[in-house]
Amino acid sequence: KRLILSWGTPWDMPWYPEGHIVGDCVITYKKERIREAGSVLFHYTALDKEEMPWKHYRAPDQYFVFWSLESPAFIQNGGNRDMKKFDGGFINWTMTYRLDADIFAPFLQPSEANRIFFGRGKSYVDQIMRKKNKMALWNVNNCNISTGSVKRMKYVNSLIKAGLSVSQFGHCFGNQAENSKLHPDEMESYKFYLAFENAKDCRYYVTEKFWRSSLHYGRVPVVWGTSRSDLSKLAPRWSFIHTDDFRSPSDLAEYLLYLDKNDSAYREYFSWMENPTESDKKFASLYQRSREEALCHKLQSDPQSKVIESVSKYLFMSESSTC
Repeated sequence: KRLILSWGTPWDMPWYPEGHIVGDCVITYKKERIREAGSVLFHYTALDKEEMPWKHYRAPDQYFVFWSLESPAFIQNGGNRDMKKFDGGFINWTMTYRLDADIFAPFLQPSEANRIFFGRGKSYVDQIMRKKNKMALWNVNNCNISTGSVKRMKYVNSLIKAGLSVSQFGHCFGNQAENSKLHPDEMESYKFYLAFENAKDCRYYVTEKFWRSSLHYGRVPVVWGTSRSDLSKLAPRWSFIHTDDFRSPSDLAEYLLYLDKNDSAYREYFSWMENPTESDKKFASLYQRSREEALCHKLQSDPQSKVIESVSKYLFMSESSTC
């Protein structure tokens, strides 16, 4: 089995236990084993300039991998990290949520993907429709760290002003504990979830707000963040409502209020569950490997030589100015 060395853990939090097996690979945190490692994985929070691995050892056939699931806006503003420490040809592969990453690392894990994409037919939709008696839910903890977090708050306030009923939870409203106490049936009683990210137009940035907070609980996600065109490459067309399709928050609120009064129109957003097309089914294949399994698979079967001269350029210069 190939050895993957994780150079520290994200935010110094536990990840996998030492010696954990992923596919045909083994994960270790022991830096003294760097000579054995096929790849060395660097989360953006876990590297200091004073401790560059090449000061220890670097083999010519060893792959250094940059890993992040955060938006560039958060890294710059909330994460307070200098990404230039990864520049200079230090990194070979990227492992991020972007489809153009060397290792695609989505927020949706295989076990949850199987629950969302499989085993939910007409009977499930019948059941979920009977529970729907509330409008929209929003849980948010980042109120003003980034420009995007301020803009999304303003957008939601405009929705509420236009007449949309929104149950709001999270640190921004001082009631985070109340959200965790909601009964599963009450969680499923909401028709919509506001899947508003902390940055606008970040390429392929689709987080747990879309997958777990929305689709997992049978709620239709209302999306503000990544573009409609990018999202359409990650999820079925009728699985979401996108703010980009509306001229203003009031137009969106009017449409959501229409769906609230029209069950057949609302139910169309579950058609991909009831009668999935071939194009709907293909999305499931994107999420059949965990990010660690995808890294192991690439290391074992497709270890192409590559050098990324600037990770900061990859993160920031290839994104829109609002990301």
